[in-house]
Amino acid sequence: MINTGKKPVETYDYIFADQQGDTIDCFKSTRDRQTVCKLIGVTQLADFHDAALAEATDKINAVFARLEKANRIKGRHLSFIEHGTRLLLIWASYGRVGPDDEFKTIRKALKLKKD
Repeated sequence: MINTGKKPVETYDYIFADQQGDTIDCFKSTRDRQTVCKLIGVTQLADFHDAALAEATDKINAVFARLEKANRIKGRHLSFIEHGTRLLLIWASYGRVGPDDEFKTIRKALKLKKD
């Protein structure tokens, strides 16, 4: 992560724990294996990101935008999850508590007593 001097970007991991196999839930994590879908473009073409890649980026982002607009389930977002070295496009839900959440959040979720 690049230090821009602004608030750090929250990163997420995922869990597939639904017994019916219908949902994937995401939680804050330093592992950063889940990303909300949107490709970043460039302000100037270069050998590493030429006109063909810039055009593909715009088209892919337009598809993502249409999918998000058509989404009727509140609280889920089009996302990529990483497995090994490959990406999977999914609808991700949020709100799970994970080990990298603030202690206060974990304590509340687990209903722990205050010391």
